[in-house]
Amino acid sequence: MYLTEATFVAAAFVCFVLAICWKGTRSHAKRDMVAGIGGIATGFGVLMPLELAPFFFSSRGEIMMATVLLILIYPLAVGLFIALFLKLMGAKPPPVPMQTHGSGANGPLDSLHIRMIGGDRHLPL
Repeated sequence: MYLTEATFVAAAFVCFVLAICWKGTRSHAKRDMVAGIGGIATGFGVLMPLELAPFFFSSRGEIMMATVLLILIYPLAVGLFIALFLKLMGAKPPPVPMQTHGSGANGPLDSLHIRMIGGDRHLPL
């Protein structure tokens, strides 16, 4: 049991390091693969000790049966960690070009880079 948990922790750590190093630089397939493996390893590595703790502490049978409910949490934890890995590895969006000179042909740009019709006039809120 210890070796399985250590394997999950090691796989999660390797995927975390790859996620930081590959941030926005690799193909989507490689990022999805690292996010999937890292999410599964992290989800299992976090919940498995909680599920197996009653065995190590010689708990009563009722408490051991209650840990069966943790099986329902595994998919949620894995999905959460996959989403976190994908967010960590996401490519940075390109910067929005800023207009620096003049107000352009139809008026200046507002904060959302949309041309205001009629120059600098603002509509009352």
